[in-house]
Amino acid sequence: MILIDLTHSMKRKAAESDVVSVVVRSSGTINNVPLDRLVTLATVVDLTARGEAGVVTRLDLAKTGVADIGGCILFTGWCDAYLSGERVLPPKLTVDAAGYLLEGGVRTVASDFPVTGGAADMLLHNNCVLVHCLSGVGALSRSVVRLVALPLKLEDAFSADARVIAIEE
Repeated sequence: MILIDLTHSMKRKAAESDVVSVVVRSSGTINNVPLDRLVTLATVVDLTARGEAGVVTRLDLAKTGVADIGGCILFTGWCDAYLSGERVLPPKLTVDAAGYLLEGGVRTVASDFPVTGGAADMLLHNNCVLVHCLSGVGALSRSVVRLVALPLKLEDAFSADARVIAIEE
């Protein structure tokens, strides 16, 4: 069993533009997120060679098998590049791609970029948990891992900073 930390370290006094927190988001308060959404098997989806750099589409995801596994980790390389000084806009997950994940039964969507806009709304309104801005996803060697997201247990918030690890069994 190998543990891989997908949470990057941050400086307390870093400039606001340098801060990229790993965050868990939910449609309900963080303290009520079901444990099976925070500890789940997840398919690692390598999107580094996708067709269009600025978006993640249904076609990009359809090339992989996300069906019948509760979670997925979307790997584009964005967060690692951002943390190393490459300031490019994060890719956008399309609403159609979010629909594909829901059709495949995915209930926890982790990514190395922030999932925002209509795709985030669609996923959250269908009771998915979102885990944003993972780093080091490229270190994963297996296509399916156990994802463990440990958000701060806040009773009055819909998102919280988190520690995230992947377990390769």
